[in-house]
Amino acid sequence: MQARSKIYRIFVVALIASLVVSACGGGTSGSTWFNLPSAPIHVQADGSARAFGLNIGALLPQATVQQLQSANIRKLEVRIGYHGVFVLANGQSLPYLSWNADAVSTLQDVLRRAPGVPNANLIANALPWLRRIGLGVAINLPGAGGAIPRWSGETTVATEQPASVIGPFQLGGIVFDQGGNLSIGSVPGSALGLAGPLLDANTLALLQSLGLDKLQIRTEPNGIRLAVNDRPLPGLAYDSRSLAAAQPLVAAFAPDAAPTLETVMPALQGAQVDLVVSFTGEPAGEMNLGVVPVVINDDGSLSAFGFPVPGGAVAPPDIVQKLQQAGVQSLNVDLSEAGLFIAANEQTLPTITWTPESLATLANVVAPAAGISPDLISGALRLVDETGGLRANIALGDSAPSSAEINRTLSTPSTEGAPIIRLNANVQGGAIQSIEGLGDLAALGIGPIALPPNVMQILSQLNARQIGVNTDAGKVDINLDGNTALTVNWDEPSLQSALQLAGPFLAGTPLEDPTVAQFVREQIVPVVPGADVDVTLNLN
Repeated sequence: MQARSKIYRIFVVALIASLVVSACGGGTSGSTWFNLPSAPIHVQADGSARAFGLNIGALLPQATVQQLQSANIRKLEVRIGYHGVFVLANGQSLPYLSWNADAVSTLQDVLRRAPGVPNANLIANALPWLRRIGLGVAINLPGAGGAIPRWSGETTVATEQPASVIGPFQLGGIVFDQGGNLSIGSVPGSALGLAGPLLDANTLALLQSLGLDKLQIRTEPNGIRLAVNDRPLPGLAYDSRSLAAAQPLVAAFAPDAAPTLETVMPALQGAQVDLVVSFTGEPAGEMNLGVVPVVINDDGSLSAFGFPVPGGAVAPPDIVQKLQQAGVQSLNVDLSEAGLFIAANEQTLPTITWTPESLATLANVVAPAAGISPDLISGALRLVDETGGLRANIALGDSAPSSAEINRTLSTPSTEGAPIIRLNANVQGGAIQSIEGLGDLAALGIGPIALPPNVMQILSQLNARQIGVNTDAGKVDINLDGNTALTVNWDEPSLQSALQLAGPFLAGTPLEDPTVAQFVREQIVPVVPGADVDVTLNLN
């Protein structure tokens, strides 16, 4: 009998030792050693609760109970185990907190270094044990319905690949310096309207105590991975089934966001975002937004990467209809610090370019009219350029987006025999009143030459006293108060494409007449790229 007792004690000691060793090492078996039943808690309609037959007082606000009931949630269960912290609603798995031995090790270090966390060492030491001994709590809520499946063990997400991919987006240039000031790439936050420290002294002190130099967030088809200083943290795991099960629960707490969630949550699996935030003052990655495929449907609704754009964003249906009337099936758009480039049906339209100097001129004139800082315009375009530009391949209706590169090289036109035009006019009250070399039109018995209202509206919004148009071979410079603001580059094919595109928008103008339109296409457009034009409008 004593021999049996001794053997039993040795066995128990050996078992405990093996548990300690395996728990401290994170375990290699891939599962818990055993699972304790979930502690049952019964919540009443007013939020009060009972556990094991004892009243434990108010557990949840009554409003929270009502929100859970509106989502038909009768049981919420939380289980802590080897692969993570699992959450189940009515027995269905929701997205859960996932971890492995490396992630738990990082979390332990974070807990031990985090200031003000009660019993931090105790919690950190207990984490490996929690992975080995399955624990849980089951919150039962008022409600009627069928039987709820019992938890039968850890079930990890199913490996899935999305039908469409959103991205990839690389956002590795987000930087905070030691003073808490933000910059994105080389663009300071002050140039983007984010002046002043965005992180307060307490946050900076916390980051320093944690030794946090870099935070990484990466989305994948089956979850969101987190890391600090290249060490993994627990992340979020999901699949299509768990995301669908979470929608009613999330919508109950954010009903106004329900339509957006119906679009965003299914698209989450297709998102490829690599975000890196540096707290050292130096970027820890690159910035690249890639190319966005966009579809404009016949009703004006938009989709990107194969998913509807949230928020009910639409393009004006009449604009879509006119583009289709012009035979446009695809548009390629590329905006960068160098300019704006657009191709319709893979044919390059006249391009708009600027230099840092001309952009400053344009920003100083346009920004006050828009009520924004000139630095915001130039800073935003610098950021756009550093992220590889804002590029979109747009398809109209049932057409497929074109992935062709925009040809930015336009042909150099001949200037031989090209027309020469000189005009220096004074504009007042929306009409040309006098012309240099001719004098006042009224003195010549000629009435003021009224400018189209839409032209005057554009001129007034530029907030400039003098507008100049000066052409050279294949380009025209737009000057504001004597300084170049932007340059339009063109050749005959690009102008012909632009004229065809503009056709449906020219109703009510002389160009609506087929004879006039033909004359412009065959006689005017071929000589425009080489024309020598110098027009100045003085606005009084």
